[in-house]
Amino acid sequence: MSMTTTASAAGPIARLIPTVRQSWHLVLGGFAATGFYEIWANWPTQLFAGFPLEPPALVKLLFQRQLGVALPDVWAKALHYVTGFVFYPLGYWLTTRLVRLGHPADGWLWGVVTYFIALGLWAPLAGLPFLLIGDNGQLSLMSLIGHAIFGYVLATVFQAFEAAHPSG
Repeated sequence: MSMTTTASAAGPIARLIPTVRQSWHLVLGGFAATGFYEIWANWPTQLFAGFPLEPPALVKLLFQRQLGVALPDVWAKALHYVTGFVFYPLGYWLTTRLVRLGHPADGWLWGVVTYFIALGLWAPLAGLPFLLIGDNGQLSLMSLIGHAIFGYVLATVFQAFEAAHPSG
């Protein structure tokens, strides 16, 4: 009887863990979305806001302010990329296991969530204004748009791979 209870309890938890194939599809979606975001952050954002979005600079400020550590550029960039390739895709996976709006809404919504994580949580902890409001509203707007499209690209690539190669 206890095995049945354990198996039943493991069911909902087990569906929160992606298979190896699903993990690979998430990483591929993260690569595509992060590649898009890098272009967005450095080209249209610079044209519209006057300067680019620089997530590694936010990472460096966060480490300096919260831990007193001067993080080298290479590690700040690595953390930014790992977040885009792995952590944000896993966050997308988890949230869509709990709340499903359907594609493309899941992706857009997750993108907006990542915007709030970056500029609503990390930016203030790094000593910057909440959502960069008051600093440069155009930069905040470009970040919001970029993160929303990031989520859309992540979800679209993930869904395309899942449709072509179902994980079962």
